[in-house]
Amino acid sequence: MENSGKKQRFIKIDEVIAVTTLSETQIYRKMKAGEFPKNISIGANSKVWLESEIQDWITEKINQDRN
Repeated sequence: MENSGKKQRFIKIDEVIAVTTLSETQIYRKMKAGEFPKNISIGANSKVWLESEIQDWITEKINQDRN
């Protein structure tokens, strides 16, 4: 396993919705279009995202809007 020295944290869809203010439908549409980080399957019915990837996406959106 690779460890970049960064602490990684999994977050579920409810937290992704809370921090991005996107709906679940918008998140999955953006994922399908390649415009949002992909989720990770950690079990039969359990999908999560890396918190760092979501934070990077938010930062990218802020930078796009301000430049």
